[in-house]
Amino acid sequence: MATRASYAIRHLLARLRMLNIVIDAAANKRAKLGELFVAAGAKPDAITRGHVDAVLGYVHKLHEHLGLSVGTPPAIDDENEWEADIRNAAQADGVVLPLDALAAAFELTEFEQEALALCAAPAVDAVYGIAFAFLHDDQAARAPSIDLVASLTAPDLGTLVERRAVLGPLGRLRRLGLLAIRPRGHSYLQHELLPTDAAVHLLFGGAGDPAVLFQDPAEVAIATDAPAPLGIDLERCMKMATALVQGTIDTIGIFGGRDSTRREVVRYIAARTGHPLRRLLPAEDPRAALETAAALHAILWIDIDCFEEAALGPCAPLAVALSRGRVAAVITGTHPWRPPRVLEVRAYAEIPATEVPLALRRSLWLQELPELDHEKAGELALRFRFGGPEIRAASNMARATAHALQNGHAVHETVDDACAAIARPASIRFGRLIEARRQAADLVLPPAELRQVQDIVRLHRLAPKVLEEWGFSAKLTSAGGVKALFAGDPGTGKTLAAEIVANQLGLPLFKVDLARVVSKWVGETEKNLDAAFREAEDSHAILFFDEAEALFGARADVRTGADRYANLEVSFLLQRLDAFSGVAILASNLRDKIDAAFTRRFHVVIAFPRPQEPERRSLWRLAFPTRSDGTDILECDVDLLALARFDLTGAGIFSTAQAAAFLAADEGAEQIAMRHVVRGLARQFQREARVLTTDDLGLHACHLAEAR
Repeated sequence: MATRASYAIRHLLARLRMLNIVIDAAANKRAKLGELFVAAGAKPDAITRGHVDAVLGYVHKLHEHLGLSVGTPPAIDDENEWEADIRNAAQADGVVLPLDALAAAFELTEFEQEALALCAAPAVDAVYGIAFAFLHDDQAARAPSIDLVASLTAPDLGTLVERRAVLGPLGRLRRLGLLAIRPRGHSYLQHELLPTDAAVHLLFGGAGDPAVLFQDPAEVAIATDAPAPLGIDLERCMKMATALVQGTIDTIGIFGGRDSTRREVVRYIAARTGHPLRRLLPAEDPRAALETAAALHAILWIDIDCFEEAALGPCAPLAVALSRGRVAAVITGTHPWRPPRVLEVRAYAEIPATEVPLALRRSLWLQELPELDHEKAGELALRFRFGGPEIRAASNMARATAHALQNGHAVHETVDDACAAIARPASIRFGRLIEARRQAADLVLPPAELRQVQDIVRLHRLAPKVLEEWGFSAKLTSAGGVKALFAGDPGTGKTLAAEIVANQLGLPLFKVDLARVVSKWVGETEKNLDAAFREAEDSHAILFFDEAEALFGARADVRTGADRYANLEVSFLLQRLDAFSGVAILASNLRDKIDAAFTRRFHVVIAFPRPQEPERRSLWRLAFPTRSDGTDILECDVDLLALARFDLTGAGIFSTAQAAAFLAADEGAEQIAMRHVVRGLARQFQREARVLTTDDLGLHACHLAEAR
């Protein structure tokens, strides 16, 4: 059985055998022209008609070797019998010819297939370069030019002009990355056409999916049967699409909501218009993108979130290009972008994008995963504020995972992990995601404070009912998210409590990294903070600021420029915290340093006290885990009641227990003894700049000497 590569080469040669006829005819024409030049006194060509005859003779022998020369070659427009024979043989061996695969994948015309074969000829055999050099009257031009490829089989001038456009930068072959140019001469028609590396790889039988190897990076796929976006006024969308087609408007703005919702609306509008959709790439020249969209009768999609602020100025190339044309465009972004320079010359309208309501999210979960009960669908809708595309993606992943495992795993068991995977962003710059694993039993607080921690969980779960179903959102000036302040001494459990809240809500904890957020440059801190909030929103995570007084400190009287900019940062945080719709927790060791304006924004304020002796007893029990085999890790001489009398925070107790474990392991002991704990306790006191005396230890004072 022949290989895919052998079939591929035979197919290309069969295509080229037909083209040899027109190459020969073109060479005759070129030779006659050369004779006129010689008669006029010009020097003869370095490459002559004889060279071309030798080339075609060589190729003819190559065809004979491969069994492609039976009978007289057919005319260029007739059925190619050799090609049909090769295709039938390949199909019998289960091989799809690469050129046929490309033609099917991208609906290539006969001329586009012919152009690919002709441009690949020098890669099939370098002798073709001699023929092309003769036709170009240039020894160095050994790849076919745009004009040569377009003219070889063009029956008339009109077809020639059309084919030049097909081979131009807006043609599919170049937009998809099948052909590239090598500049030559003074006109773009003299540029040489070369198959790209990926095209040569595939055309010569290499493995690969054409749809993956060749893509127009700016082209956006549109499904005509795509589902309608959730939470959007569909009637307004339809009217906007109609107005775009009729030219009543030429620009639509879609701002706010989730990125997935905006993307869904853009595709929905484009599908209703019947026009292609192209995206402006960040590194692309806006004018060139608009020209391409105009030539292809496409809608240009501009996502301003992909651009730096400098690129969005009123005099930036993007605004200038939009203000000088009327190509249909859709502009999307988290925040509105409405430059007057653009709006004064364009017919502009907007479609507001909002978060998908809880009821619609629940309905879509039940629609996509009928296996879920109403309670589970409601829980997912509450935990993950997904748009339609994200819900469908998570549903597909959950079902595929359950099917692959085939272990009795139902969708109920895989959907949570699928949601977490979909919610996790590709990259995080200004914080880190903490997977919350700590349980409520790990938190030791007085009953009143413990109830307040649970209040945060209840408030978040009840928020959709109160705000959406009961209509309280209309009375609020903020986004309705839950905000809490944890204040207290270091080590009293503030971070642990935030992790427990995240665990009970089934969400990750997004801990903001102050070192990455704070900048010495004016205005950069605010930008970084806004990005951190967006990363938390995109992650569907609980936003956690540790050492919050560093950012949320009280505003001071303006005496220097630094005071002014510090106050601006706090003012920005006030506004951004209002706009955050999730759970935000601030932890601070210095509650008095927090700006008073934040106080009214906190739904829950918890003062974390230092643990008293009853709490310390519980903390000491929790500090020493049980072995994996179920045996006790402590020797019988460890006196937890005596240890609970020492004034330590939870963090201090756990640090002491860990130090004792390392000391015991270093000795080769199988259990932790009181002497190990006392030595760990002495080290903890030293870290806290305190002195542990024999009187403090009482009956266990004998171990203190060992510690020293």
